[in-house]
Formats: sequence, C-alpha cells, structure tokens
Amino acid sequence: MSKNNKNYYFSYGIGFGLLGGALLAVILGLFIDTPLVWAFAPGFGMLAGMIIGIAMDTNKNKK
Repeated sequence: MSKNNKNYYFSYGIGFGLLGGALLAVILGLFIDTPLVWAFAPGFGMLAGMIIGIAMDTNKNKK
C-alpha cells in the first residue's frame, strides 16, 4: 500500500484494533465467564482502531 493513499493508517487501525480487541477478550475471558466478551471486545477494539486511524489520516492529510 502506498503512503499516498488517503486511508493508509485507517487500514492498519482496523487490523491492529481487531487484534487488540481479541487479546482483550482473552484477558477479560479469564475473569468474566460469559460469551458476550467474545461478542463485543473485538468489535470495540476494531472501533477504537478505526477512530485512531482516521485521526492519524486526518492529521497526515492536512500537511
């Protein structure tokens, strides 16, 4: 992927956010015995990654 792409960090944010959310689900799953952790944690991680990626792309494109 080229750095000239406007959504360069957005795609990385989705990937790393999903990975981080899955790791968070593993950690929370040790303490909370419910399958809802696996339903919501990866999605929230991906959402956080998307927001961070959009913010980084917006700052990069202002230059």
